[in-house]
Amino acid sequence: MKANGILYASAIALLMGCSGSVSAPEQAASTIARTVQEVAITSGDPMMIADFSIEGMSCEMMCGGSIKKALAKLGVEGTEIKMSETDAPNHAIVTYNEAKVTDAQMVEAIQALYDGQYKVVAIGITKQVKGGSGSAESTKSKSDDEAVSVIAPKDIVLPSILALIGRLLRV
Repeated sequence: MKANGILYASAIALLMGCSGSVSAPEQAASTIARTVQEVAITSGDPMMIADFSIEGMSCEMMCGGSIKKALAKLGVEGTEIKMSETDAPNHAIVTYNEAKVTDAQMVEAIQALYDGQYKVVAIGITKQVKGGSGSAESTKSKSDDEAVSVIAPKDIVLPSILALIGRLLRV
């Protein structure tokens, strides 16, 4: 009788101790290095781009495909997997709408795959915001319209920061 009482008390203590703990994905999501950068854009709709550094991926087809599928279920707009033979960890570049899904939800989805095989170690968020205002253009002087340097033309088109980062990651 006394042994049964000890067994029941142990089981209750174990259940109560486990029920109040934070789950592994939530706990891991709070300790991940996260950086946010804002980039001004002049045309198009602003979007969010997250660069997840993920440990545990070994191939682009199965691992990358599983991650893409899990993130697609959350409603992301696009996912690109960047595998590197020399650099670890590998990356998942995700384009998403911040009103539909958060980066914490994406981390939980990635880390829940295959019993925690994948671990997100860092997140780099690039937030596009509309740049420029109509008032700045209305205050430009006549000399701005007249003088155009041959070295630095006034209407030069620069590639977006995201395109440059994408090219650097491919190299």
